[in-house]
Parts: sequence; structure tokens; C-alpha cells
Amino acid sequence: MEFGDLVVEDNRLINVLDDVEYACGGIRLHGQGIFVREYKQGVDLKKKFVQHEIKEGDIVYSTLFAKAGAFAVAEAGSEGVVLSEKFPTFRLISQEITLDYLKWFFRSGQLNRIAEKQMTGIAAFSLSHLSKRKFLKLKVPVPDIARQEEVVSRCLESHAAVARAMPSVKSNIATVQNLIGCAATKSFASLPRFRISEIGDYVLRAVDIRPSTLYKQVTVAMKNRGLRLRRVCEGSEIKSPGQASVAEGDILFSRIDLWQGAIGIVGKDLEGAVVTRDFPVFRLKEHDSSARELLRYVFMTPEFAAQARDVSRGTTGRKKMKRPAFLEIRIPWCERARRVEVLDALREVEKQSAILSARSQRQSILARQMGASIVSTLYAQDSGLI
Repeated sequence: MEFGDLVVEDNRLINVLDDVEYACGGIRLHGQGIFVREYKQGVDLKKKFVQHEIKEGDIVYSTLFAKAGAFAVAEAGSEGVVLSEKFPTFRLISQEITLDYLKWFFRSGQLNRIAEKQMTGIAAFSLSHLSKRKFLKLKVPVPDIARQEEVVSRCLESHAAVARAMPSVKSNIATVQNLIGCAATKSFASLPRFRISEIGDYVLRAVDIRPSTLYKQVTVAMKNRGLRLRRVCEGSEIKSPGQASVAEGDILFSRIDLWQGAIGIVGKDLEGAVVTRDFPVFRLKEHDSSARELLRYVFMTPEFAAQARDVSRGTTGRKKMKRPAFLEIRIPWCERARRVEVLDALREVEKQSAILSARSQRQSILARQMGASIVSTLYAQDSGLI
């Protein structure tokens, strides 16, 4: 049957008030439901006249991302979410199909391929746009209710089986991720401790931001995942005052999230990037690369994380460290000759940890793929594809 035989459009337009906050939503890909993208005051909402409200049981899709599975059945938690005209909303009027069956159909991937074939046109916009007219023409398998209940039951069983498998897989991944820190702790046990101020100091390369000049901006990932390019933008888009540049070999950290491993070493690719004052720039006195490598392992240890937490301040989970406090942290340190021996052992641990982590990640992917394959096969049968 076609969607047009099963649903009717039901966009509940709202009167947007400037002083009211609204939960603005979106639709996750692959049929994974509606989510709150952001909260906005009514005064900040664009196209106020097309905003509509979602209710439990609504059938919604994204005109732009239909071919990626952006279809959803609204659940209780989505009640009251506001969507724009890019998310047409429908209500089920047929008793020949259940909402649960439709929900899993959206997750099966069958509709993605059908929707992609309907996305045709001359302009770039129409090439990626599924109109309401085309949506209502999409075909849906409609077996008898008993078969629908059987399919939903099997999908739920498959989903539950994957959910039961995931905790052990995630536990393995977490264990592997902690191996390097534990190995570093053991390797550093006999090393003397020094204040960070004894091995380096802050540097400040103030930058006069010019509106028409392009700048690289850096962000620091947590859990010791290093630094990454946030974006490249014109100076006119940089609003925070007190910008400074970084150079290869600098140590950069977040004053707020240092205790969660938000620290890393600047690579050549980020040379010249700019950061705000909430990201202090530190540099070692030694220019030897082994010193920076040793420091990277130091940052992974529970000992360092505990000290960073202790010297942070704040009344919420978002603690902010004072600049002098970082310099007072005591860390294991040694001369270059001893350093080489320690680093050789830690590199091997990191290499083996990466192999184990990749295997665990693969198990996680396979578990999800198996669950998705079961759902896809059930709906392929109902669609007459197999």
C-alpha cells in the first residue's frame, strides 16, 4: 500500500511567542527517532509561521534526509517538540497497520532505498528533497496484523539481544583504554616527582585578530584523545577576546576539562592556530621530542588526573582550574637516558592496546550489524524482495 492510503497530514501549527522557550527538534538517521536539537527563545526562531508541535504517535520525516532513513514515529518523550516545515507530520488513519510495525520498518533500511529513487529533479535542491507528494506515493508492506505482531516481536528480541551483548563489549573497550595509563603508572613508580613549573612554563603569543584574515581554531578532546582542528574561519567570526597562537610542540589544555584528560600536544598541522584564554599554552624547556612523548604518557595516568581534579575549583561538574595551579602539579620525570627505556616499554603497550581496542570495536560493530540485518531481512520478506 502507499503511505497516502494510511496517513493524513496533521501539522499542528503553533503561535510562536517571543518570550517562550521551545524545544527545537530533528530526526535521527536510520529510523532512530526524534531528538531535541536545541532550545531556543521564540524571538530567535526563524520562519515562526511554519513551526508545528509533535504529539505521541505522529509519523514524521525529513524532506532533506529521507534517503538516509530520517523517518520516525514520535514516542512519548517527543511530545511537545517543535519542528519546521522541513519535517512534514502525519497521523495514522488506517487500522491495517500498526505504529510499532511502521517504527521498525523505518529502521529496516527498506524505505531508504525507495525514497532515494524518488529524489529526482533538475536543481540541486530537488535532487536531495523528498516532497510530501512523493512521500505519500511510497510503498509500505502491509501484511496481516498477526504477521506484523510477529515481526515486531522478533525485532524487539533482536534489539534486546544486542543490548545484552553491548555491556561486556563496552567493558572490554574501557579496560583496554585504561591499560596504557596503568602501564605508565607502573613504569613511573620509581621516578622522582617534579613540579610542572620546573620543566617548563606558559607562553603567550598574542594575536591581533583581523576581520578578513582566515584563522584555524583548535579544540581539545577529552580522555587524552589529543587536539583537533575545530574550524577555519575569518577573524570577523571570532568573538572571544584575548586570542593567542600555538606552535608545534606546545602543550595545550582546557582549564575546565583538564581533569577529564582534555590536554594534548600541538602537531605541525595546527601550527599557527589560535585559542582563547581558557586554553593555556605551555612549553617545555627541553626541545627533545622524547620529553614531549613522556609527558603525553604522564597525562594518561590516574595520578595526574587526580591532581588535576584536586586543584580545579567550582560548584558544578564543570570545574575551572586557575593557571598557577597547573604549574604546581607534581609529575614523574627523568633524564633522557632513562626516558628511552621507559618509552620503549610504553610504546609496545600502546601498540598492543590499539590492536585489542580495534578487535573490541569490531565486536561492537558486528553486534549492531547483526541486529540490523535481522530487522532488514524480516521487512525484505514482507516486501517480497526475498
